[in-house]
Amino acid sequence: MTITVAQLGCGYWGPNLLRNFSAQSDCWVKWLADLSPQRRSYVEANYPKTKTTPNWEDVLADPEVDAVVVATPASTHYKLAKVALEAGKHVLVEKPLAMCTSEADELVALAEATGRTLMVGHTFLYNAAVRHLKQLLDKGELGELYYIYSQRLNLGQVRSDVNAWWNLAPHDVSILLYLMDGELPVSISAYGMDYIQPGIEDVVFATLTWANRVTAHIQVSWLDPGKVRKMTLVSSRKMLVYDDVSDDKVTILDKGIDRIPKAGESMDYDNFNNYQLFHRAGDILLPKINFQEPLKTEVAHFLDCIQLQGQIPLTGGKQGRDVVAILEAGHLSIKNNGKPITL
Repeated sequence: MTITVAQLGCGYWGPNLLRNFSAQSDCWVKWLADLSPQRRSYVEANYPKTKTTPNWEDVLADPEVDAVVVATPASTHYKLAKVALEAGKHVLVEKPLAMCTSEADELVALAEATGRTLMVGHTFLYNAAVRHLKQLLDKGELGELYYIYSQRLNLGQVRSDVNAWWNLAPHDVSILLYLMDGELPVSISAYGMDYIQPGIEDVVFATLTWANRVTAHIQVSWLDPGKVRKMTLVSSRKMLVYDDVSDDKVTILDKGIDRIPKAGESMDYDNFNNYQLFHRAGDILLPKINFQEPLKTEVAHFLDCIQLQGQIPLTGGKQGRDVVAILEAGHLSIKNNGKPITL
């Protein structure tokens, strides 16, 4: 079965989506809708099998279209995903799913009511390195997880429609939810500063806390001098560094602090408080990871979920909704000078 796809938007990320969907053997990208004549000309020159239009209404009116890919500005995601689902189309929405939890809830309910696949483009969950560290956590290789901190920094594209939190943090939030088996944190506190444009934060520092005492710190900025895409996991047995811009994506360090019982006066170890602390510094492991473009895996997964009728995507509507809930709470905290927000 060939799935007929229409894509809305071909801006910053859109060409990557179009390239990957066009390369799939079980897929035909029939339409590309974009307001820009330059972007439509680009598609016409490079993808002759794809029609272009400035009107997204043309796309939804076509009965041949099975699925719609929404790659437009974040503020339009909810509206376009909603009308696509109401038109009976399967939908892949770029992150974030919506700009508030109530809108995300509405999209999830609509997808369930229409029996359509709703998926969010949290691409890093299709990254082989991220999946590898999840497997290590699940197997207990790292021991008890203590805390996580991540940095997503660059002197990069400065947005005017959303702040750095909504633009960059969805990646880290989606990874954290994945590592925490989908469990929402109990609270979040975030602080940001707007240096370039009033009211649009360029840098944000956020702390998330889970019920099991695991904490995570997220730093995002589009004003930093160097490109950093790094996440560090500190656990009881081993520590792990995931560096997306390094050739060695994952580094496992056999480091930590061990609590060793110390014999008491009676030469026993019965007193729990009678112990010594020792620093442990063992081997450093750089596991070989078979890497392929995460977006290619994501696109294939979306098409598979449509073909299998009912398979829930790894980054389905519910997962996208939970990411939005955290982003919305973090945004509220930012606007209240770091006040902790309970989820």
